[in-house]
Amino acid sequence: MCELGERLRRAREEKGLSLKEAASRLALKVGILEALEACRFEDLPEPPLARGYLRRYALLLGLDPEPLLALYPGAPTPPPVPSPERPRRGRLPLGFLLAFLLLPFLGYGGYLLLRPSPGQVVEVAPEPPPKPPERHPLRVVSEPPGARIYLDGFYLGQTPLQSPPLEGGRRLLRLELSGYEPLEEEVLLDKPLALTYRLRPLPQPSPASEAPSPAGQTGKLVLRLEGRSWLRVIQGERRLYEGIPEVGAELAFDLPVEVRAGNPGAVRVILEGRDQGLFGEPGRPLTRSFP
Repeated sequence: MCELGERLRRAREEKGLSLKEAASRLALKVGILEALEACRFEDLPEPPLARGYLRRYALLLGLDPEPLLALYPGAPTPPPVPSPERPRRGRLPLGFLLAFLLLPFLGYGGYLLLRPSPGQVVEVAPEPPPKPPERHPLRVVSEPPGARIYLDGFYLGQTPLQSPPLEGGRRLLRLELSGYEPLEEEVLLDKPLALTYRLRPLPQPSPASEAPSPAGQTGKLVLRLEGRSWLRVIQGERRLYEGIPEVGAELAFDLPVEVRAGNPGAVRVILEGRDQGLFGEPGRPLTRSFP
C-alpha cells in the first residue's frame, strides 16, 4: 500500500470509522474511498474530481489535505522540445535580397487595394451565445417517507420530494434514513423523472440480554461498549458485524471469531462468562483472535 492510502486508512481507523460510514458521511460511493486507500488511481474519475474527493476525505478524517494532494499523481510533464538547428551561415542569393527590399512596398500596395472605402461599414457577425444545459424536474418517493435526499453530495430535501428543474445528465442520487440502509444509485436525468424506493431496515446486533447466563456461556464472546469504538467481527470468511455500536451495548458471538477494534480502550471483553479486561489501549486499533 502506498503512503497516501496508508495515511488515510490509519486516520480512519483511529477515528473508529468504517469505510461504509465514511462514505455515507461524504455522500460518496464506498468504492471511491476503497480506491483512494488502495491507491488504485485508475479506478477513480478524472483527476480534478478525484482530488476533490481526496480533499473532502482528508478534512473528514481531520488531516491536512495539502500534503496528501502532493502525494496524488499529477499529469505527466511534456517532453522538452528539441531546439532547432542553427542554419549555416552563407551568402544570401541576389533574388532573396531584392524580394526582401521590395516587401514593404508590396505590403503597402496590398493595404491600399484591400482597405475599406471611406464611409464603408464592415459588419462582424457576433458569436452565438452558448446553449444552456437542459434541465428537468425530479420526483422522489420512499417507503417509509422522510428520507434525506442528496444529489451529487448536495442536500435536496426529504421524501416525498418534487424538485424544481435540475441540470440534466448522469447524477448520483443518495437516500438516508435513520435505522435503514443508505441507498445510492446513478440516474440519467435526460427527461422528467419520478422515482420510488423501498428502504431496507438495518440488521440489529444480538443484545447480550439474549445470550445465555454466565454459567451457560461456554463458547461465547461478549463485547461490552464502555465508550465509542468501531468494531468488525469475522468468523472464517463470514463477516458477522461491522459498525459503531451504541455506548453501553453488549454484543455476543459464538467462538471462534476474529475482532478488530478502532478504540480498544472502550471495549470490555467477557470470554465464556469471565471478564478479561479491556480489549487494548485507547486510540490504538488492534486485531485479536479468540479461538
